[in-house]
Order: sequence, then structure tokens, then C-alpha cells
Amino acid sequence: MTDPKQVAITVGEPNWAPLELVLPACELENFMYMGRAGEIELYKHWATRRYLNISADGQRFYRYSDGTYVEVTKAVALDRVRNRDH
Repeated sequence: MTDPKQVAITVGEPNWAPLELVLPACELENFMYMGRAGEIELYKHWATRRYLNISADGQRFYRYSDGTYVEVTKAVALDRVRNRDH
């Protein structure tokens, strides 16, 4: 992937496929499509207002920290986006 610090966020046609690969159907309505940063698709949870950042192939997860996207596990990404206490 290109350097995440230099990747602009673009908004175009929503790509729901990565989110659909990761979440059960009953949770999909809780997310808004926010755009993409290079190969990373950005989704925002309506209640927690936290982002779920997923690679286009649905295999890798990222947290935005200190101006860059850092890879995290699926469990960490989902726990953070679902819980307000983090």
C-alpha cells in the first residue's frame, strides 16, 4: 500500500463489500460510508461515532493514530467501534 500519511481521503461510490464480509447483516445499518484512504475503506458507527477502517479485501483492519493508519486485529477494531468506553 502507499504511504498512509500521504493518502487523501476520497469519497465516491460507497463500497459496502468489506463491511458486509465482516459484520452480521443485523449490524450493517449501524454504519455510514465515509470514503476511502488508498486501499482502506472508512465506515463510521452512528452511535459511537467511531470509525471501522477495513482493507478493500476485508482482511485487514486499521486504527487511525498520530496521522497514520496502524494495522490492528479484527477483534480490536470491532471492540473499539462497538464500545463507547474505549
